[in-house]
Amino acid sequence: MAKIFQKGPAMKQAEHRKTNFEVKKTLRLGTRKAPAQISVQTQKREQELAAVFAKKGWACVIEVNSEQDENIRDLESLQNKKTRAVSAKKANRNDPCPCGSGRKYKKCCGA
Repeated sequence: MAKIFQKGPAMKQAEHRKTNFEVKKTLRLGTRKAPAQISVQTQKREQELAAVFAKKGWACVIEVNSEQDENIRDLESLQNKKTRAVSAKKANRNDPCPCGSGRKYKKCCGA
């Protein structure tokens, strides 16, 4: 009879299911599930901010309270969202050289 060797401890099926890849889902600010929380002091300011949110398509909850200070941190973070920089496409080895010589890049500027 052949001997069977396992590498590592035996895992039950329930334990094995837990080790699968899990995607971390984060709620984005300004969606219906995570609306921006804004606090203002006047009705006029509420209407201005509501127009800004409607124009951009963001969800928000605006609270009018004259006793509290204005809190628009969520709006500022949505407006100042960083975008990824896209670099210019580099020439491949067999493409024509971008300097305009008509030669291949690998024989002109890529050498």
